[in-house]
Amino acid sequence: MNRAVFTASTLFTLAFFSGAANADEYRNGHRVGLEGNQNLDYPQVCIRINRQANRIPLLETYQQFQHDYPDDNMAQLLERMVQWADSGIVGHTWVDLFYKDDEGKVQFDGYGFGSDGNQANREFSFQKCVHIEDKNHEQIKQDIELKEEALYVESKEIAKLFLGIGKDWNGGKYTLYGNCAWFAGNLFNDIVPKNEHVNFAQAFDWGTVIPKWYPLSKYQDLPDPGYIAESISRTINSAGWHDNEGSGYGKLTGDTFITADENGLLSGPRHITDYYPELGDYANFVSAGYYSESQNKMHFFTYNLKQDKEITVTPYSSDVTFRNIDQKFVAAFHHPSDDSIGMLVTEEGHILIADSLEDTGNKGLEFYAKDITAASNYFENGKILVLLRPDGAQYDDDKSEGIRFIKYDVEQDKVLTEPEVAEKLSGFDFFKLQ
Repeated sequence: MNRAVFTASTLFTLAFFSGAANADEYRNGHRVGLEGNQNLDYPQVCIRINRQANRIPLLETYQQFQHDYPDDNMAQLLERMVQWADSGIVGHTWVDLFYKDDEGKVQFDGYGFGSDGNQANREFSFQKCVHIEDKNHEQIKQDIELKEEALYVESKEIAKLFLGIGKDWNGGKYTLYGNCAWFAGNLFNDIVPKNEHVNFAQAFDWGTVIPKWYPLSKYQDLPDPGYIAESISRTINSAGWHDNEGSGYGKLTGDTFITADENGLLSGPRHITDYYPELGDYANFVSAGYYSESQNKMHFFTYNLKQDKEITVTPYSSDVTFRNIDQKFVAAFHHPSDDSIGMLVTEEGHILIADSLEDTGNKGLEFYAKDITAASNYFENGKILVLLRPDGAQYDDDKSEGIRFIKYDVEQDKVLTEPEVAEKLSGFDFFKLQ
């Protein structure tokens, strides 16, 4: 998850990974910021990512390697995946410290894991910078050095759970879990105030790929540069709409959510388990959801568990039911004319009926399938608001734009609008990026 420059040997190695994506499918470094965020005071700490706001599909990648190398044992498959991750093809994330010297000139120091290219002149796609008010840059450097050493030690302990499979780097051990996102996410969160923390690990049940007798199989997450990009860009991962209240919710990374109406943001971020306590740890695995006013039920759908589920809950209560599902859904909403009928959007952009999983035949969302992260009924009756991740092919030298949306008509099976950027709507400055 690191190198910006491919060597001939790296490309040769990648030639064997027939199931791996090419760099353009993950990375989108297009900006250089030599002074951090000039709208903030100094010193400031920035976490930066050079990839799209799109998490790594680890389960699918592992399954592809199993298909391509059927004679490999688990250790050999993990070795191949570490090489794939360390090749740079899936991007890199790092931390930069910006401060002013005695002459008032902005200086920087870069910190990362598995790569030496952590300087401010490295191209990135998304960043989050935080002004550190109570310390000077020398004190921050000392804090960083102490945390780095602790992370190097911890990375070697993590490597033991991965059968020692990884790459020695600067006193630590780079592994599929103890990677650049794990290092930069922990380092950044250790330096900045708690309310500025980023989510750096996507929910992932390692029991889906690792036999249960390995301690690693108990892990429930995966540090991922793409997930940090989702966190920073405030990508919405599921949504719901309350007709009677004229407002809706959007679930962000982790278990946080916001509420909004047609005029803009109302509240948040807050923990979704405050409203749906019975979700518990499942909250991190939710990939889609919709609310039925007539039933007073929220229907959530998980992904990346060994056994995924539909979880139906009543707000503020212990009423909860579970149904096993064996398919990933990227979005959900209720039928515009009957809110007891759930409609689920697949990775291919097809729409299924929730209860029967019958395909409706609607294919109007296929073109946007890879970018869909959520969908919701909203104040325009009969229309569906479909939320898209940030554009994965941005090129502006000075800025990055955030999440987008389109409007969809179910009955016509037709997308009604071109993608629009959410931050440009009045009242939605929450989605404006640094």
